[in-house]
Amino acid sequence: MEDLIRRIGLAKVIIDDGMCRVGPHLDAASAVDQQLVRGAGRAIQLADAVVALCRQGHANEALPVLRQLCEMAASLCWLAAALGAGGRASGARAEDLAQEWEDSKWSKLWPEERLLRRAREGGLTEDSHAVLALCRDFVLGGPLTLPWAHRFGWSRREGLRPRTVLGLAASIMAHALKALELRWPGGFPGAEKIWQR
Repeated sequence: MEDLIRRIGLAKVIIDDGMCRVGPHLDAASAVDQQLVRGAGRAIQLADAVVALCRQGHANEALPVLRQLCEMAASLCWLAAALGAGGRASGARAEDLAQEWEDSKWSKLWPEERLLRRAREGGLTEDSHAVLALCRDFVLGGPLTLPWAHRFGWSRREGLRPRTVLGLAASIMAHALKALELRWPGGFPGAEKIWQR
């Protein structure tokens, strides 16, 4: 577990260091730069929350945060994937993201179809499918500790292992880092340490 926590921490440090490096070159008028920075900052906060919950033995409870981390990384990768198509495509995607994030409602937060579309275009389909498959684990959780719950077989259900959640979080952070590297090539030295694992 600690190796995965260190890997997530390394991704956070590389993102933070890279943003210090590219910061003077950020275009305040660029919707793309704005949303990549916003999304990267949010990804770091979400990864911190996943780690904190897993350290406390709450891997099942970390799943909604992991789901949002996956959504954020897929959105960053989807936005970065449009950079090769030219400024207009990436600008339109950045404006769509800004509007989507500003208009957030709980009922619209996690449409599966949107995640899978963005994940496919951004290159993290496998991780997205793995995260989506964990929904049942969140709802059912692990063993119940209520008095007399032991009388029911389902109450002894094994909980999700923190390594599963942390492994996905580390992989998803690597994708977020790749999105930033696509926008600012060479701005995130050490990123290859995260990608090669």
